[in-house]
Amino acid sequence: MEGSQARFRLSRRQVVGTLSAAAIAGSTSRLLVSAQDGTPAPSGEWSFTDDKGVTVTLPNAPKNVLMDVNVAAPLWDFGIRPAGLFGWNVLADGTLGDAGGNIDPEGIPTAGDVNEPIRVEDAIAVEPDLIITLSWTLDDPNDYWSIDGSVLDQVKAVAPIIALSATGIADKNTERFAELAGLLGADLDSPELVAAKADYNEADEQFTQLAGEKSDLQVLFLAVTEETTWVANPQDWADLNMYQDRGLNIIVPDVEPGAFWQQISNEQALLYPADMFFQSTRDEALTLEEIAAHPSWSKHPAVQAGQAFGWNQDFIQSYQGLKAALDALSEALDASEKIL
Repeated sequence: MEGSQARFRLSRRQVVGTLSAAAIAGSTSRLLVSAQDGTPAPSGEWSFTDDKGVTVTLPNAPKNVLMDVNVAAPLWDFGIRPAGLFGWNVLADGTLGDAGGNIDPEGIPTAGDVNEPIRVEDAIAVEPDLIITLSWTLDDPNDYWSIDGSVLDQVKAVAPIIALSATGIADKNTERFAELAGLLGADLDSPELVAAKADYNEADEQFTQLAGEKSDLQVLFLAVTEETTWVANPQDWADLNMYQDRGLNIIVPDVEPGAFWQQISNEQALLYPADMFFQSTRDEALTLEEIAAHPSWSKHPAVQAGQAFGWNQDFIQSYQGLKAALDALSEALDASEKIL
């Protein structure tokens, strides 16, 4: 999921690759971006500088936009429709899992999937004006989510690529999605989006207050599979970084910044005792029921206290997506108490 990267670092993509291969730890063509309710895209020269510092300038606003699922989901919430989808989160059966958010994939062509995140020939068939994806390592010119380095030059020949940050902090990333959506024709002042932003702000305020009130609770985010466990480093995940910024007391594993995860054995389940436990909801991860029955993880204090909850790694960086994530965390916090 970090595209082609020289260094081995577990981002969402590499977790899926590693965990699928081990059994978790989260392209090119022209795909169409059309605004919701037929809102026309801006006319005249179009320009956008992405989070890598790359500026793409087009004679007109792009009409056919090919999108990785992880950018299509937030842009969908802003009213922008993809002409096509690609990426690791396009599952073999054509569904999009948690990463798809509110996207209705019916009738939208796919130019890649979990087995081959981007297929150049299929991308070409959609004739995109622009390709949009994420980047986990902004200073790496070859890091484009779901676009392997072996085909990157071919993809660039199909259409310009822009990348938004997968890391950093979720609230700032969401504003970047809003900015891009506006340039693609979204009406950011529509009653629906104004209401969605207000609802998100309210959820953010409620979560911040609750996180402050329960700042003594130690919280652990991880992905436990049958073979191994990945402990999330909050500074490297945009959602966890935001929760930490709001006062959530997230345990930081013993890794360097940029490592995304610390890999430990399942037998080390008690290495990081915590009051609350958030387990990835990805398919490769054990369910909470399986965690409760696991010979090692069932002994973890948070699991024994019934304070184990799901964590959607593929949260959506939109107002609606952040509200959903914050509401779930607030509900979990409200139901938990200090046990250590």
